[in-house]
Amino acid sequence: MVTAGLCPAVATSGGLGTILDRSRFPAELIIVRGDLDRLMTESELSRLERQGLEGRIQSALSGLLWLSKEYETLTKHAVDETFISDAESFWADGKLDHLRDLIAASADIYVLNLEIFRASRASKEDMQRVSEIDTALCQGCHVLSSGSPSILPAYRLKDFASTMSAREFLARLLSGIRGSGETTLANPLTLGDIRGFMRLYRPLPE
Repeated sequence: MVTAGLCPAVATSGGLGTILDRSRFPAELIIVRGDLDRLMTESELSRLERQGLEGRIQSALSGLLWLSKEYETLTKHAVDETFISDAESFWADGKLDHLRDLIAASADIYVLNLEIFRASRASKEDMQRVSEIDTALCQGCHVLSSGSPSILPAYRLKDFASTMSAREFLARLLSGIRGSGETTLANPLTLGDIRGFMRLYRPLPE
């Protein structure tokens, strides 16, 4: 499953290791908040796009408890898990405003650290590598625009990145990219790759 709506086709290896493990829970909160914003405000979405967003939100909510426990173990920061059952109840009852507010508040508590991934930290070598990855892999998939009759369309990254904060784009880079069977579908990007993609698509400071 492509959790965050980015390209699953990357087949190289490297990996983010425990940096990614520590980031998954806060990243997922940001992604759910972004998906809810799109579902609630973007009128041009097709029926299939809405169906895909709903499925992705449902899947993300069902996995939050496991991710919260991973986050607790690795960071030693306690998570008040009561908000997760509340979130599932709001979703089941169709209370999207309540759900969005709850997820947004939780994302402000369990914060995704942008600093280590900041675009300004990308090296010349990082930029060369991600430019090659982008040309060879990403641009081949990411050709669609909002309103596409597809459940999980691969949007043009330049356009998609411009609709969100740097933190949300980072969250989608971390959780939305999958490798090949050789990498057991794990995100194969390195820390330098993430910084490079942030600079390529979200160059402005935040």
